[in-house]
Amino acid sequence: MPELVPLLVVAAIVLLALLGMLLSWRGRRRRSAALGAVPALPADPGQPILTTEALYVSTTLEAQELQRVAVPALAMRGRATLQVFPSGISIAIPGQEAVFLPVELILGVGTGTVTIDRVVEPGGMVVITWTLGTTPVDTYLRPLSADDKTRIIDAIGVIRPSSVAPYPSNDESEL
Repeated sequence: MPELVPLLVVAAIVLLALLGMLLSWRGRRRRSAALGAVPALPADPGQPILTTEALYVSTTLEAQELQRVAVPALAMRGRATLQVFPSGISIAIPGQEAVFLPVELILGVGTGTVTIDRVVEPGGMVVITWTLGTTPVDTYLRPLSADDKTRIIDAIGVIRPSSVAPYPSNDESEL
């Protein structure tokens, strides 16, 4: 019986921690919902300029790499199909609705090194800054290769030339 008490204490601590995480996530989703809805993929976005696979890492408030935006379709990370169209960018994560970033909402594109639960080599992620509702946000993608990173940035430069250079990044040299 005496060995049961420590087990119950540990179980209570674990349950409280899980409850705290659940309440925290619900609060973040509620705050993020106030930012607005993520645009859905239009029925006919046109012919893609680029289609590639990448790892979707996160979407955060602009220049706040640790402030996740928890809106539907962009709340969880996963492997994504990225398509760049003349009218915007599509990010499709399996099990989620595809999102569409219309070209007029894209503010910039650059590279990044640090975001929520991810640190990579300097410039290892593509960071797309765009407007969600009226709030600028950063979407972080981890290309599968360095060539893919260049292709993504170049394709976005085709549809939104003013967004590519010079655009600030959160590379290690600036941290």
